[in-house]
Amino acid sequence: MSTDILFQPVKIGAMEVANRIAMAPMTREFSPDGIPGGDVVDYYRRRAEGGAGLIITEGMAVNAAGAHDGPIPLFFQEETVRASAAIASAVHDAGGKIVPQLWHVGVQDSPTEVNPTTVKQKPRRVGPSGLLGTGDLGGDTLDDNGIADTIADFARATRAARDAGFDGVEIHGAHGYLPDQFLWPRTNRRTDGYGIAADRTRFVVELIKACKAAGGSDFPFILRFSQWKTFDYDARLAETPDELGAILQPLADAGVDAFHCSTRRFWEPGFASDPRTLAGWARKLTGVPVIAVGSVTLEADFKESLSEETGGIAESAPRTKDIGTVARLIAEGEFDMIAVGRAMIANPDWANLVREGREAELRAFSREQLARLD
Repeated sequence: MSTDILFQPVKIGAMEVANRIAMAPMTREFSPDGIPGGDVVDYYRRRAEGGAGLIITEGMAVNAAGAHDGPIPLFFQEETVRASAAIASAVHDAGGKIVPQLWHVGVQDSPTEVNPTTVKQKPRRVGPSGLLGTGDLGGDTLDDNGIADTIADFARATRAARDAGFDGVEIHGAHGYLPDQFLWPRTNRRTDGYGIAADRTRFVVELIKACKAAGGSDFPFILRFSQWKTFDYDARLAETPDELGAILQPLADAGVDAFHCSTRRFWEPGFASDPRTLAGWARKLTGVPVIAVGSVTLEADFKESLSEETGGIAESAPRTKDIGTVARLIAEGEFDMIAVGRAMIANPDWANLVREGREAELRAFSREQLARLD
C-alpha cells in the first residue's frame, strides 16, 4: 500500500503537523541535576531532521514529589525550562513541532537500567489513595489542598512550556502514573468527589481545564492513556467500549485536543468484541484526533520476555511490514498519527527512510543504544 498518507499534514488543535509521524516519549535519563544539555538538544534535533513531524519529549517532572528516580528533566526548575527552550528552538529550526510530556509518577517509581548508579533523595510519593497498583500502601493520600497544588503545578508547567516556545503539551496519563491512578479503581479507593464511579474522572478533568486555561485555547493539549501499567501488562482501565467512552468523553469535553493511545502492540484489537484497535475506539468514541503507538517496525514488543522485576527493554530486529499496516489504518480512519519509539532511537531518520522507500535500511534496536544519545 502507498505510504503517501503518512506524509500528509494533520491538525491537533491549532497546531498543524507536517506529517503523521511522531517521535514517542521515552525516558532517557541524560539530564544531570534535572537540566538537559546540548547532547539532549542534539538528540531531539536529529529526529526532527530525520523527518518526524512531531516530537514528544521524554517525561518532564512537574514537581519533586512526582519526579522519576533518575536524571530526568525537572520542569519545575527555572534553569530546566530555560535549557528546554533550546530543544524547542532546535526542533523548529529542523522543521518539526515539539511538545514536552509533563509527568507525575504518583505512588509509583520505576527506575530503568540506563543509569543504574544514579541515586537521588526520594520524596514521599503521593496519589489518590496512597496505593500501589498491587493494592499495597506505597505513599500518602492527596488531600484537597494537595490535589489543588498538584493541578497548579501542571498548569504552571504548561504556561512555562508555552513561554519556552513549545507547540503544546502532553500529559502522561498512562501506565499507572498519577492521572491514571485517579482513573483506575484499583488505585483510587476514595469516597469523596474524586473517587467513586464517574467521579474518578474529576481530577483529570480539572487538570485539563487548568492546563488549558494556563496555556490558552490555541495551545494544544494531548493526553496519553493506556490500559496496561508498567507493573501489570494485563491491567484494564476499561473492560468494554462503553466503559472507555465514559472515561474519555468527559476528558474530551474538558479540552483534550488529541489522545495518545499507548499500547504494547499498535495493531491489536482493543476489545474482544471488535477488531478495532484501542486507538480506533478512542477516535470512534470521542471524535478527537488520536495518536497510536506500540512496537512499530519492531519484531519484539516492548519488554517482550522481560519482566518489571528483571528490568530492561527488549531488543528487536526491524519489521518493515508495519509501515503498510500503519498507512492502511490511517487511511481507514482508525487513528490520525503513529508514534515511533525504540525504532526511532535506532533510526533517527526513520521518517525519511520510509518517505524515500528505503525501509529495508532500517536498523535493529539494541539495548546498548540506551546508554548513549545517538
